Amino acid sequence: MGILRDLVFLMFVLGGAITGSQIPTFVDAYGQRLGGALDEAYATLASFERAAASADLTFEDYRRRLNASEDLAFRKTGEAVDRLAERVVVLRELQEVLARAGPWSRPWVVAKSHDRIILERAYEQWRPSLTIDLRWGAVGLGLGWLMHAGIAGAAGLLSRPRRPRRQV
Repeated sequence: MGILRDLVFLMFVLGGAITGSQIPTFVDAYGQRLGGALDEAYATLASFERAAASADLTFEDYRRRLNASEDLAFRKTGEAVDRLAERVVVLRELQEVLARAGPWSRPWVVAKSHDRIILERAYEQWRPSLTIDLRWGAVGLGLGWLMHAGIAGAAGLLSRPRRPRRQV
């Protein structure tokens, strides 16, 4: 029975270490997708800035004229440009916060403040790898050990027969 217990313990600890070590690779995948989305948003916004310059307008004047147009198509384009400009600001802030975070806080930064769509796409495309991150592997190892201890302790309490008390 001791060998089985040790084998289950080893499975929990190694499983936790391997799972925990994958966290940085997922965070990196999210960061790459975030950077790609920001680059694409910048490129699209730059095309509108070029259109404004070719009309001898500042970008802000261009946006105002689009939004004030009587033509519904131009107003809708102005709204889309406004949303794009706002998205660039949000994505830039997310990228800056992630870049400032240290290796231990990056997963928490992503969990706390992220773009939901980018996070979902990153998860869809992300694949676990054989890359082992020792810091997060150690965290996973500890969590695996704690899970095993909790389950083993609970199972031990439930299956331990009660001994009759000796009467003195």
